[in-house]
Amino acid sequence: MCGDLDEEDGEAERLYAAFLHEAHSAVHDVLDHRGGSRGRLDDQASPVSDAAVHGYMDGLFGDILNACIKDSRRVSGPDRYRVLASQAVVLARAAGFLARQLDLREDPLRNSLGALLAEYDVRNPGHDHGTEGHGQHQR
Repeated sequence: MCGDLDEEDGEAERLYAAFLHEAHSAVHDVLDHRGGSRGRLDDQASPVSDAAVHGYMDGLFGDILNACIKDSRRVSGPDRYRVLASQAVVLARAAGFLARQLDLREDPLRNSLGALLAEYDVRNPGHDHGTEGHGQHQR
């Protein structure tokens, strides 16, 4: 019984360490290499350019990941993984909240889910998102 808990804690810590590695790499990419910044929207003439919006999006993404890293460091050990799991739920809720504010003719839910699934598939490329057999892996 105690060994099972140690294994679960070890797996949680391994998954959290993998998150940290990937998050730091992603933050470095969007902020340092691509120059993402939420400030890219400052002093923009109307209409705001696509480049400014994409730079803003990269900056927001990097800032959110940095906040997730910072917040999860408030706890220790396997609790960091619990915080990480809760962050995924909160950010999904926020995405749903924002999507429901948009014009339905733009299909905001499909766009949001497309972005979510594309990011998920980076790490889980064999996952099938089709309507039949959803949740099953391709063989």
